[in-house]
Amino acid sequence: MINALQIKKANFSDVEGIYNLYNSLSPDDLYMRFFSFKRLSEQDVVNLTKSSKVTLIAVIDSEIVGEISLYDDGEFSLVVKPEHRRKGIGTLLVKSIIEEAKKLGMTKVKFYTLPDNIPMIKIGKKLGFTLRFSSDEVFGILSLQ
Repeated sequence: MINALQIKKANFSDVEGIYNLYNSLSPDDLYMRFFSFKRLSEQDVVNLTKSSKVTLIAVIDSEIVGEISLYDDGEFSLVVKPEHRRKGIGTLLVKSIIEEAKKLGMTKVKFYTLPDNIPMIKIGKKLGFTLRFSSDEVFGILSLQ
């Protein structure tokens, strides 16, 4: 199924699909992404995509199955629909956002996650991020220079 995957920049016409992606997440998934249990409204999704420097989406058969947003300070956030995890989609999204950050002349990318978010920690390790662990969060940073 990964062969049918398309990674592209999100635009306004993708808001409904991104909203559906977030609406499909469990409370635990939302907590891993936002560090809160808040459900997003469509306006929240519009604001999310507007506040990011770049938002990329992963699409399979016209369904948005993943989203990654990069912000001005180099921080990014990532989510992949549960039934599409462990297929490399998250890794491809992070690799793609790293390339976008390089094109924008950014010097680093970084992420924060919870210690329980083992898939994100594994992606960070696999892609060469320096990881710093504390009791309540994991910080990953990658120099682009």
